[in-house]
Amino acid sequence: MNSLTNLKWSDSASIGRNWRTLAIMVLALPFLFGGSCIPDFRTPIEDWRTTTENLLNDALAALNNASADWQRILEELKEDLPEQVRSTVRVEVANLISRSIAQGGVELRCNLDFIRIRVRQALERIKIKFLGGTPSPTEPGICQVVPLAVDRALVPSRIKQIEFYGYDFDQASDLKVILERTNGRQDVTGSLNRPTHYAMTLSFGATGVQLDANSLRFTLEWGGRIISTIAIIQPTTPVCRTRTERIQPNPVTYVPPHQRGDREFEAHGPTIVSRTSLLIDSRSIRTLVYMLAYESNADNSGKEDYTKAEGSKIFPMYTAPSGWRILRVSPNAPIEHRFRDTDWTIDSYNMGGGIVRRLDYVGDIDGHESGTRTKVDVTFNQLIIDLVETENCVPANTVMELRGDNLIDDATFLRLKGSVEEQLQRRIEIIDVEPDTTRQR
Repeated sequence: MNSLTNLKWSDSASIGRNWRTLAIMVLALPFLFGGSCIPDFRTPIEDWRTTTENLLNDALAALNNASADWQRILEELKEDLPEQVRSTVRVEVANLISRSIAQGGVELRCNLDFIRIRVRQALERIKIKFLGGTPSPTEPGICQVVPLAVDRALVPSRIKQIEFYGYDFDQASDLKVILERTNGRQDVTGSLNRPTHYAMTLSFGATGVQLDANSLRFTLEWGGRIISTIAIIQPTTPVCRTRTERIQPNPVTYVPPHQRGDREFEAHGPTIVSRTSLLIDSRSIRTLVYMLAYESNADNSGKEDYTKAEGSKIFPMYTAPSGWRILRVSPNAPIEHRFRDTDWTIDSYNMGGGIVRRLDYVGDIDGHESGTRTKVDVTFNQLIIDLVETENCVPANTVMELRGDNLIDDATFLRLKGSVEEQLQRRIEIIDVEPDTTRQR
């Protein structure tokens, strides 16, 4: 007889108690091993949100390099993004690639560095949206205006329109073109055509803007600010007077806000990325300081919450005197810097030439620091600012560019030639006499 049929009731009860005991032990395993983690019993679930954020951060860091191949970086990002964001973030990155490639093909009106910086700004907005934030409005970027000034004597026979080349014109809903006249301001935005996001045209003639003796200049305005000015050369329009100012900007300190984690970097870095750039319009210079500090190279002790501080802030720097506008600023290239903090001391880096002379960082220190003590101090080099008067006039360098492009009447050029040469010679003398103010001291 099968031995199983010989089991007594007491043996069956014993087996039942043993199975109940085993079940209880299995249910108790999460508590025995801490939390809800059972080693080797299940496959960890990938945190696709963290993966996406890390991929975006890596791409942004790569775009800090002035020689970065922005197209390759975005293509790799698009392919590496998790499946969960293929219909959102991946689509936005793909659109960014196509928009940037199309813009770069229009006679290279925008240089490659400008495109890289705009791509990085757009990617930052994608990241902010992914993290649930609200990005700031997209500011249109102007690369070139053709012609730089309008000789009324050639309108509309030779000059039939003004062409604007830049970035994100389609996303600037409040972009306006104003015709300033001796008797007031006329909104001529209705004559503005936007065939693509990177090009706009303002037509002259019967179906466009019509100029007369009272027409002074065009201004392209966005967000209540003038972002470009185009002079109208009349028979009596003079060459603008220019002057040069040198300023020593005050140092600024920026403490990026805490974004996640326990506020303590715990000697795991942090890895720090900073970027300082100038925001220049016709009336003012501001500086944008960005800083990211994130915990890196943490051990595998079960830490789930990596500390991060990140943000940016705009600081006022300079305002042009009344009656003058900013023509150019030197130096003006952005400064981007990255390193890994390895101690509790202040880390100082001499940047030499450019807009920044020195960067002083506080990364990891004793105690909690993210959002309170982690910071960057930015010390600037001296800036050279060329100013041009805002009265009804045309800048000397604009006259010369128009001459080279055959966009100024011969009689007009002969009338302005003497004043142009005087202004250009004065500029050369200023450059020759003044010392090199961008060199590290």
